[in-house]
Amino acid sequence: MKKTWKWLLGVLLISTLMVAGLTTGCTTQKTDAKAADATETIMFTDSAGRIVEIPKNIERIAPVGSLGQQMLMSVAPEKMVGLCTKISDSQAKYLGNEYMSLPVFGQFYGTADLNMEALAAADPQVLIDIGEGKSTIVEDMDGIQEQLGIPVIFIKATMETTDDAFKTLGEVLDEEEKGNQLAEYCAGVYKTITDKMATIPEDKRVSFAYLQGDTGLYVIGKGSIHADNMDRLGNNLAVLENVTSKGTGDVISEEQLTQWNPEVIIFGPNSIYSTVSENSVFSTMAAIQNNRYYEVPSSPYNWMGMPPSVNRFMGIQWMANLLYPEVFKYDMYQVTKEYYDLFYDYDLSETEFKEMTKNAIK
Repeated sequence: MKKTWKWLLGVLLISTLMVAGLTTGCTTQKTDAKAADATETIMFTDSAGRIVEIPKNIERIAPVGSLGQQMLMSVAPEKMVGLCTKISDSQAKYLGNEYMSLPVFGQFYGTADLNMEALAAADPQVLIDIGEGKSTIVEDMDGIQEQLGIPVIFIKATMETTDDAFKTLGEVLDEEEKGNQLAEYCAGVYKTITDKMATIPEDKRVSFAYLQGDTGLYVIGKGSIHADNMDRLGNNLAVLENVTSKGTGDVISEEQLTQWNPEVIIFGPNSIYSTVSENSVFSTMAAIQNNRYYEVPSSPYNWMGMPPSVNRFMGIQWMANLLYPEVFKYDMYQVTKEYYDLFYDYDLSETEFKEMTKNAIK
């Protein structure tokens, strides 16, 4: 009996050691695999035709422009290590308070205040620029990459190609389900707008002007990136010789505005909107007299652009319904609720909708 007991004890001891060895071996293999995964890279061809070596598994990203910031926050906000522009208290309500504490690096284009040292200190694995792309895009992206030693990729995103941009982001960031969902939404909105506008003859399209500033004399000119979505919907009367690429728009005279006399006027946030009916110049215009003037919603971003990112897909539906309600028969609350859910993961109440659109829908 003693021998049998000792024999059983030996067998158990050996078995335990074997299991422990196997477990240790598996753990080591998993750790090694994870480490290998973290250092594994792939070659990515960006929209500028640049071939960039990037990590296969990306967990830390940073935008270099405000257009990209919006798109990245829609796809993978938890992977962002910093921002181009600070998130305000009012924006945080929709975007999340947790992102307010992220460092702000500035941006390469536009304000051109990109802080290279702060960007490097945040240690992103890849920098991402998204937008239409400048003529110098290759040199610009190469320059940032060489200076920081961090991979930089450019992804083209226009109204026509935003769906492709989201698909690409989904693939690069291992967020394919979300990327494809947002891509499908943008493609659907773009197709609906394009198809229905094709049924409206040019001579039946509404004339409008988009005005900004406390004088209402800063206009978004036809053909600019900031007017891209608007120009698809009506007759933008702001045909200017030299159109600025800045979101502030171009200054015009009162005489020019009265000469245009648009059917509809859309005012940007923080403009002359609230007192325009008392203004001696504006009060003589058809849009004001016919109560066809509106203030674009701006929570968390201006729906019409500024920056001209995915917020334009919300704005173009609002403006289409505004100008042609008989063609675009939208329930604007449901349209807005769907957009806020998809892009901000925010459950918008009808009360909130009515408050944000109180000057936008009459």
